[in-house]
Amino acid sequence: MSKVNLFVPCSMDMYSPLIPNSVINILEKLGDTVVYNPEQTCCGRCLYYQGENENSIELANKLLNELFDQKDFKRATIIPSSACAGYIKNYYRSILHNTAVIAEVNAFTKNVFDLCDYIVNVKQVTKLNNRFNGRVFYYNSCSARNLYKYENEPEILLKNTDGLELLIDTEINTCCGANGALASINPELSDKMLSELILRMYNCGAQYITSTDIHCLQHIDSFISTMDINVEVVHIADILNNELR
Repeated sequence: MSKVNLFVPCSMDMYSPLIPNSVINILEKLGDTVVYNPEQTCCGRCLYYQGENENSIELANKLLNELFDQKDFKRATIIPSSACAGYIKNYYRSILHNTAVIAEVNAFTKNVFDLCDYIVNVKQVTKLNNRFNGRVFYYNSCSARNLYKYENEPEILLKNTDGLELLIDTEINTCCGANGALASINPELSDKMLSELILRMYNCGAQYITSTDIHCLQHIDSFISTMDINVEVVHIADILNNELR
C-alpha cells in the first residue's frame, strides 16, 4: 500500500467537513494509506489573488512543512478541489522560489492531484463500482477548465456511476463568481450571471449539480436557497463514494 497526503481546502474543512470522509474512503478503496495532518489550514490561494503576497508565502511554506514527513516530496498529494490544486501546481514554484528549496517544491507540485485526475490517470481506474441514482449536471468550473486544465476525467467517472444520468451542456462556460471578487464588487451582475447559470442547468433536467470545486458548489448552493427550484448540490467525491463497493 502506498502513502498519499490529503490536503483539505479550508472552505471544505469549515463548511462541508463530511466530504473528506468520502475522499478518504475512495482512496483507501484504491489501496492507499491516507496521511492527514489536522494542523493544516489553507493553501493561500485567495490571499494570493488579493495581492497579499507575504501571507500567501507564509501559508505555502506552512502547507509544505505540515504535509511531509521524512522530506518525501514525491509522495502524491490529493486535493478535492481543482481550484486549490490548480493554484498550487501553477503558482507555488514562483511564490516559493526565494523561501524554499526549489527542487523540493518542483517535486511537490508535480505530484499534486485533484481527486478525479488521481483516480483516472494515476490509479488507472475509470469505474469505481459506486451508485448514485438521479440526473446529475456536471458543472465544469473555470478553475477546472483553465487552471487545472481537466480533460474529461470527472465525466468519465460520472458516466461510469451506476444509476446516474449525466447531464452536460458544453456551451456553458460561465463563471459562477465564487473564486473572484465579482460577487463583492458587482453583486447585481454576479447574481444575474449565477441565476442564469443555475436555471440553465436546472432546465436541462438536473436533480443534482456537481463539480470538482467546493467553492463553486457552496456559492451555487447558497443562491439556490433563494430560488423556487428543486435541485440539490453535491460534491463529486460524495457521488463517487455513494454505495461504493
